[in-house]
Amino acid sequence: MFTGSCLCNQVRFAFESRPTNVSVCHCSICRRTTGSAFGVYVKVSDVDLKLTDGADQLNSYNVTDKLSTRFCRVCGSTVFAQHADYPGFIYVTLGALAEGSDIRPTYHEFVGSKASWFDIQDSLPKFDEWSDGE
Repeated sequence: MFTGSCLCNQVRFAFESRPTNVSVCHCSICRRTTGSAFGVYVKVSDVDLKLTDGADQLNSYNVTDKLSTRFCRVCGSTVFAQHADYPGFIYVTLGALAEGSDIRPTYHEFVGSKASWFDIQDSLPKFDEWSDGE
């Protein structure tokens, strides 16, 4: 069982299936959403993800006509993202998982538009745009 929460612990969630798709996204949207060089997301089946607390504390923001984020209205932490082209899945921010999770990124995507000031230092597969990590 994997568990996680927002920064203030108002929003809590859990899922059982071990994810195989853990992306480090370097697109400009993820950079602005996180205030960092990238966002890291765990792809989870929406039927597997359970909100265990704080569903009433979640707000949504439509980033584009296909992409939305869900964040805690109390602390502002982005915990989920959803993309219309990938129905049936929710992207959980890896940083929202509880300490001790052994889930690790499996690939980088949107490397073609990564921040010029950030150098990727690992040997994970790299894709210029969207990918399923394969």
